[in-house]
Amino acid sequence: NSTTDNSDLESLPDLTEDDGTPTTTPLKRRPSIKSCFFQDPIQPKKLLFTNPSALLPSTPLSSASPSIFDIPELVHKIVEYASLQNTVIPQESTPVRRKPLSYNHAMLIHGNKEQAESALLQKQYQSEKPGSCNGVLFNCLQVNKLFYQVTMEVLSKNFFFSDEIQFSKLAASISTRTCQLKLKPTSFVLHKLFMLKQSAIDMIKDHIDFSDLEWLELYMCPKLYPTIEFFQLGGHRLKKLIITGSKVIDDEFLIMVSKHCPNLEVLDIRACELVSDSGVYQIAKNCRKLTNINFGRKQRGHLITDSSLSILISNNRGLVTVGLAGCHVSDRAVWDLAVHCSGSLQRLSLNNCPYITNQSIPLILTRPNINYPTSYFQNLSVLELRFDVQITNWQPIIEFKRRQEYRGISILIEVCETLMVRMRQHELEMDRAISQRIFRDILDWVNDANDGDLLYHQLLESRR
Repeated sequence: NSTTDNSDLESLPDLTEDDGTPTTTPLKRRPSIKSCFFQDPIQPKKLLFTNPSALLPSTPLSSASPSIFDIPELVHKIVEYASLQNTVIPQESTPVRRKPLSYNHAMLIHGNKEQAESALLQKQYQSEKPGSCNGVLFNCLQVNKLFYQVTMEVLSKNFFFSDEIQFSKLAASISTRTCQLKLKPTSFVLHKLFMLKQSAIDMIKDHIDFSDLEWLELYMCPKLYPTIEFFQLGGHRLKKLIITGSKVIDDEFLIMVSKHCPNLEVLDIRACELVSDSGVYQIAKNCRKLTNINFGRKQRGHLITDSSLSILISNNRGLVTVGLAGCHVSDRAVWDLAVHCSGSLQRLSLNNCPYITNQSIPLILTRPNINYPTSYFQNLSVLELRFDVQITNWQPIIEFKRRQEYRGISILIEVCETLMVRMRQHELEMDRAISQRIFRDILDWVNDANDGDLLYHQLLESRR
């Protein structure tokens, strides 16, 4: 509070150095009450001073008000706003839906030749272009000394690179001179630095203070391994950890993270195929605020099973996004999600999970009845089941989709071409059964003699 008060006072002009300031505050005389609004409407007033220019000082008074470019609070707000409006940290945007696997698959999804061809041409993921628009922050560096200091402070909060050459130049410049530069970022993002080696990270880590780090992301940087320095001082602040496609991240790394990062909320380690149940189990024991997890992989799926995920799910009951593509999880893990995270879960990926059967998803999504009185996954909006060929009962899934749409929740169900054919066949059979039931009810109503209506001759008799 004292800091805020001082800064507010410093923003005001200083009036204490005025030589003409009296020792006491002069009292204003109370104006005399007059009965007429105009004193003398006919004769003009006399001027009290015949030569007003004589009152002007010989030397101009210096303004006590500082320039807005010299007030730290205002400059910080200006630069911070410019950073928020123009800085784009590189990251992959979530696609609306996945790219079709074939032309026939695209036709089944869209039913239109032009839309199918367009869907096949689109990119799976579109990354946002990093950098600052129009060099706004670069211009801020050149205004004055205060702007330079504030801009460097704001720039140091977001450390991100998507170019290996630029990152190597920075690492070399820092390591070859006695530099006073000490960055203190809240986000540290390296994006698609495929060839960058661990030595580059080792060269800069001593010049970075990670005590305020909240977001650490190494997207498709297969050779980089965040060392203990990233987590030792401020690991309790870290909320978002994304490391994808790594060839070096293993269970030892997850054990280190679990010890230093108890407040982790997002854990995305897709395609980190050295990670197994051992590391996930340690995360499950120590990290109990997770909302987004993704352990998806294409190989070594047998290393991630129910033995670790069941504990993780039971200890994190606010999960919103769960990615288990390619993992050898069974129906038990899905039931754990239904029991513990039913109200919060919105996105669930079970692509290519060979042990998912009719005993989980179809039963969980069945309409509530006497046998299954509880309605699960009421907020689910994305369900991915590609290549889960063990699922053959699609009627509950289709009914669940229609119930969600009736409630105003648009739900996307991602399936492969084979499962799409099965799903469409079930939809046709369901629609045919509904149509037959409607016609049968109409016929019963038309041919029912005891429908409560009067006979024709009785109607005529009643009107006489």
